[in-house]
Amino acid sequence: MLGSLEWWVASRYVFSRKRERFTGLIANISILAVTIGVAALIVVIAVMTGFQSTLKEKLLSITPHIMIEKVSGPFIEYEKLADKLRRWLEKEKVPISTLYPFLSLQGMLLSGTGEAGVVLKGIPPDRLSDLKNLKLLQGTLALKARSPYPVLLGKRLAARLGVKPGDRLRFLSPRGRATPLGFMPRSVPLKVAGIFETGLYEYDLTLVLIDLKAAQKILGGSKQVTGIELRLEDPFFSSYLAPRLSRELGYSYYVVDWQTLNRSLFSALKLEKAGMFVVLTLIVVVAAFNIIAALVMLISEKRPDIALMKALGATERLILKIFLYCGLLLGVSGTLLGTTLGLTLCALLSRYPIIKLPEDVYPMEYLPIKVEMGDVTLIIFSALILSLLAAAFPARQAAKLPPAEVLRYG
Repeated sequence: MLGSLEWWVASRYVFSRKRERFTGLIANISILAVTIGVAALIVVIAVMTGFQSTLKEKLLSITPHIMIEKVSGPFIEYEKLADKLRRWLEKEKVPISTLYPFLSLQGMLLSGTGEAGVVLKGIPPDRLSDLKNLKLLQGTLALKARSPYPVLLGKRLAARLGVKPGDRLRFLSPRGRATPLGFMPRSVPLKVAGIFETGLYEYDLTLVLIDLKAAQKILGGSKQVTGIELRLEDPFFSSYLAPRLSRELGYSYYVVDWQTLNRSLFSALKLEKAGMFVVLTLIVVVAAFNIIAALVMLISEKRPDIALMKALGATERLILKIFLYCGLLLGVSGTLLGTTLGLTLCALLSRYPIIKLPEDVYPMEYLPIKVEMGDVTLIIFSALILSLLAAAFPARQAAKLPPAEVLRYG
């Protein structure tokens, strides 16, 4: 009964049309300030979450979940190791998507109109379908180990070299030979089989895909590989599985998962998201000062009411709770409006992607939006707590008003 009386009085004070015009204006400004702060927080955090989620999705589609390399010496026993890995994973009941060897070679790719430093990556041709974000724009995915070796180029690399499917290229490998005229890099003829796009600028500019056997021939004809790539049904299980694999294989092999490999990138994104949350929360803090101003004006206007309630037996605690509830009502109103506005903007930006991003800077074409209810809940909770804290000081001052003085002097 007492709690409902306090809420009723507080709502009458906050939403009554009989307030002084200036008091009502300050109250409306405080609600508007909270609305803008909460909406800005929701939209910006949704953008940061969307960026992080999209980046993870694109990375996972083109990079292995776990990569196994040999610590020293040529890696030629990969077939036996792959069989051992399959048996161990089956024994441990770890669902995997695929497991295959790869060979990476760095060098220079030359065309008739340009050149570029590239990473020539050899994989089994039947594993190309595992690169889920690999979008073929032109040509074919068919790769064979016959000279001139067919290769797949990234979209931006093809544009830089000025080539299209069917054009000839030359790959200069640093694994050359010494001649009387000095060191000569090895030159290998290649043929453009197709052009792909991953959506990641770095990959589209430097990655060249080739048949694993062809890459081994370029290396010198050995059966050597760089390592083994492993893809799991659950990519986020990799951080738990990688240390166990490392212990199982021993110190001769280096095992790294995709989260460890990109730890600095995702740590920076998390830090940026936390920083944006703190900075934009300052908008709500400023709005909280408006709540203080609105309550000070309201208390000044309601001094006779406070004195009368005290004269009729109202305690300081009851007065304190009434004005705390007034501040909370202002905060709740602004938070609800801000949440509605923020979620509406997120829905519109997600449905109608109108903000285009520079492709050479960001790995996505349009501004990504992803709303997580955990983030929204945290924003709502923070806004309400700040509103309540802002109301504490003026509510305490209202509770301490001496009723005799107010009734005597007004």
